[in-house]
Parts: sequence; C-alpha cells; structure tokens
Amino acid sequence: MKTILVPVDFSETSANALKYAADFSKDIDADRIILLKSVYLSMYAQLMPSADFVQLSANDIDAARQKAQDQLREIGSQFVDKCNRALKVETAISELPLLRSIHQVVEEQKPDLIIVGSGGSSFLDDSYIGGQVVAISKTSAIPVLIIPSKVKYKKVEKALVPCDFAAIARLDMLKNIPGSKKWIHPQLLVLNVATHQKHLTENDNHTTALKELLQHYEYKVYCSEYDNTVKGILDFAQKHAVQLIIALPGKYSFFYSFTHKSITDALALNALHPVLILK
Repeated sequence: MKTILVPVDFSETSANALKYAADFSKDIDADRIILLKSVYLSMYAQLMPSADFVQLSANDIDAARQKAQDQLREIGSQFVDKCNRALKVETAISELPLLRSIHQVVEEQKPDLIIVGSGGSSFLDDSYIGGQVVAISKTSAIPVLIIPSKVKYKKVEKALVPCDFAAIARLDMLKNIPGSKKWIHPQLLVLNVATHQKHLTENDNHTTALKELLQHYEYKVYCSEYDNTVKGILDFAQKHAVQLIIALPGKYSFFYSFTHKSITDALALNALHPVLILK
C-alpha cells in the first residue's frame, strides 16, 4: 500500500479516524497519507439557518479557506508526530463538494485506500463526513475502510467475511485488499449467511472452491441462519472477537444488497468493528 486518503472535518468522529489511520500506518508499507478537507460546506452552510439571505463576500470566503488551512496544517503537524518518521503526510484543501473533492483526489493522486469515520446514525453523527459514509462507499472506485467513532486500532488477527455460497467466486476479490501481504493476513472467518427461506450449507464444490480462492489464508467456514442478516453478522463478529469485517462486492454480500436506508441502519448498529468495503 502506497497512499491512504483520509477526508477530515475537524469533528470527534473524524479525529478518531485520524488516530486509527496513524496507528494503522505503523503496521503497513504506506509511503504517504493525504488529509483532505472540503471547504465547500463550511463556506455556505452558515447561510442556511438564516431567514435573511446574505451573500458571502470574497473576504468571507478567503477567511473561511484560511481558517480551514490553518486547522488542517495544525492537525497535519500533530498527525506527523503519531506516525512513522518515513511516512509522508500531505494536506489538501478543496472548494468542491465532499464527494467530488474525494473523487478528484482519487483520480489525481491514485490512493490505494480511503479511511473515513462513522458515528453511526446520520442524525446523531457529529461529523458531516460521517453522514456521507454511504455515498462515499458506494461511489468510490477504491476500497473504503469505515471506522466507527469509538473504535481504536487493533492489529487484525481475525477478519469476518460474510458471503453467500451462491456467489462464492466473489471471495477472489480478497486479492484487492490494499497491501494485504504486509497489513492484513489474518485468519478469515467465512460466514455463509442465509435467511429462513434459504439455507445453503457447504458441499464438496464449495470446499474445493474455498481451497482455491483462499489458499494463501488460514480460514474457517461457518454457515448460519438469521432472520435479520445485519444483526446476525454483527452478533457473530462480536462473539468471535474479530477486528475487521470485510464487505465483498456484489449483490450477495454485506452492504451491497441493501438499500441506502438499510446500510445506514447497519452502520448505526455497528459500533464495534471497522468495515473494509472492497471494490
């Protein structure tokens, strides 16, 4: 893994994601971390609560940008002190809306991973970025690591991979984990999740496919039946003390088969485990 992108908004949720990224960077081969601040919301949000529309002056815009730059520079300086000396920390200010600013940095700087904080419910989250986690995850062209606001970094010894044996080939996407040989080479807990309408157990074909797809990992396979898929996955993750949930792409995998509201509800329920969404 060469480059990590961390969008920031100066909230507690964002600060926790930064702390996680700093600790995380010590266990991987990262060359640089980019701290990105979009000032688009900062410039215009103050107009919305007012009944009287007041046009921002050029001085107001410059002052808002300068304040954000000063805050970002200070955070960047503090962040450097928490990371390995060899790691290069860069800061970037964008006047584009958050999603567009992220997409622009991804296109121009080619990061391998995005790390974002999530406070759970968008109604309770103190972070604007946290409220945009679903949109960031769905539109990102690269993997996204979502960090719940109370989670502290722990080296990944066990990772849960919820999947459906009807789409077992999707496990091949594990090769897209950024820097996996250095950072994440844990025991994988492969959980086949089924509802009461459809319960699919492992057979010889699945066993052969799993051996081929996961030949470089130590893994165990579990088959469970849940009426509530999200709750079942999270209960399993807590019971087995995993440090990470990996969401595979495709309609059969955690998050991807859900509506926007379902994903938001899942994030609100998940307060204990980072979630890595692969692409």
